[in-house]
Amino acid sequence: MDEKTLQDLFDGLRVNHLTMSYTHLLTGTVQFLFVYITVELTELFSGFVQSKTLLEKIADIARELKRSNPKLIYVCDPVMGDNGKMYVPMEVFEAYRDSILPLADIVTPNQFEAELLTGITIRSEKDALAAIDRLHSRGVPTVIISSSDLGDDKNLIGFGSAVNQGAGKLRFRMNIPRLPASFTGTGDLFTALLLAWMTKTGDLQRSCDITVSTLQAVLKRTWKHFQENCQDSQPCLRHLELRLIQSKRDIENPVVSVQCLNI
Repeated sequence: MDEKTLQDLFDGLRVNHLTMSYTHLLTGTVQFLFVYITVELTELFSGFVQSKTLLEKIADIARELKRSNPKLIYVCDPVMGDNGKMYVPMEVFEAYRDSILPLADIVTPNQFEAELLTGITIRSEKDALAAIDRLHSRGVPTVIISSSDLGDDKNLIGFGSAVNQGAGKLRFRMNIPRLPASFTGTGDLFTALLLAWMTKTGDLQRSCDITVSTLQAVLKRTWKHFQENCQDSQPCLRHLELRLIQSKRDIENPVVSVQCLNI
């Protein structure tokens, strides 16, 4: 999808008075998905975008939706890279930094993306919190660093922080158990689950508890499927595709197995 196609789609919704009939706008690599839930659009979610002009069009739409509904929550997963490697051109990073961040209510970067957006190299928890504070200073009320290299062989470490007017600042650490494989789509699943549980509970820390626990259940089922079915000498994408359908019960009725720790 390019910016013209997106604008045509949004114009059609506006002309038919439908822009206030959606609660989620999900953006991915090549498509937008509008999901009808109630009569008021209250959340906007954006993910992997490889075009600066498309990203700027998303910013335009976010501004218009926020004007129509000041309560709208914009959730941005700034998918730009991982493990020291950028997936997108530099101009896309600049658009995220300059156009998207000022509009976002919740951002969910990984460590590499947080470093890009803030210019802070993260080598310690103190560095991670400094990067989070810099994102807060740029107007983002809620920041989740979904993963970092600060853990050990057994755990990844993530961080969450929210600035609440009149209620101070909430900070916590997420200890995320490692599995001996690399999975595709975990970032998308993390942000989708977080959005769903934030909508349902309004509690950031509890939402992260449930999100990480659900993600662990899906990954463990996926890893078990790989062990039972893959005969290849190296892990293959075919058998490591996330077992989402098979994890329906875990997604709908999660058991909290991982709890965030206050900092």
